[in-house]
Amino acid sequence: MNDKAISCMLKHFLCHVDDLDIQKAIQGTLHITTKNSDALTAIFLKENMPIPLGFGEEDLNVEAPKLFSDSFYLLYLKHISNVLLLSATTGVDVAARSDVRSFFRSLLLKAEKLNQTIADASDMNDKELFLGSYFDEKRPLTVIEISHIVSSIQTNLIAKDLILGFAQTAPSQEIQAFLLKVREQVRQHIESLSQPLMAENIPVTMKWDYGVEKSSVPPFSEKLMMFHLVAMITENVRGYGLAMSTSPRLDLALNYTNFTNEILEYAKEVSRISIEQGWLEEPPHIPFPKIHLE
Repeated sequence: MNDKAISCMLKHFLCHVDDLDIQKAIQGTLHITTKNSDALTAIFLKENMPIPLGFGEEDLNVEAPKLFSDSFYLLYLKHISNVLLLSATTGVDVAARSDVRSFFRSLLLKAEKLNQTIADASDMNDKELFLGSYFDEKRPLTVIEISHIVSSIQTNLIAKDLILGFAQTAPSQEIQAFLLKVREQVRQHIESLSQPLMAENIPVTMKWDYGVEKSSVPPFSEKLMMFHLVAMITENVRGYGLAMSTSPRLDLALNYTNFTNEILEYAKEVSRISIEQGWLEEPPHIPFPKIHLE
């Protein structure tokens, strides 16, 4: 479902990208997600398990005008490559079956190559953060703590623009209002995460807006928008959890805990909306064995 959702996004990006290097990176990512979906479908069929419907042409309007800038496309691709790397690494570690392990090993190699392609397409001079320490009266941040703060800011920046684009094109006023409320929460997280860096006059030299065009024509279905929002929330929760586990400073850990609680409340609301609209698919599971009672 993730691969199909991402594929819909990338197909729309390809219709409007201007930069040839970024176009190449989008095509590479789309190739990976398409092949992933085919490989996973084959595994499900082999086990006689139902194939999730996921997303398709009915969730995509390729004729809709450009909604995001090329700079946003690049940032989005970087995020996706990180997700693929993490998923592949985790999959190799936990999978026992040889065919599943083979799938994740192959994905790991593809994700590493994609990550390099995206790096080659990037002009990092105006996208990197130059970081330092925190308040004078507290111990300086460790390198690991800084890395997690930067990663969390970048994830939230992607979410902020993505949600704005979704809200701008969502046909339903209820969903539009909900998305704007989530975006405001994301904006507050970015400000809070930046404080430990700026408090010691360390410049956070990054673009705060990667570009949402003025179009109000929906390129994606609301079902796809809600699914993608949940995916972003999941990545944020995972990132906050990892940051919390490697940040001994209590003020940072408390912030990550509060952030997680806040966005999980929005995840519940997304689930409610999805259930009411009939968009939520039950994930495949192993049937419960029949128990014969004497």
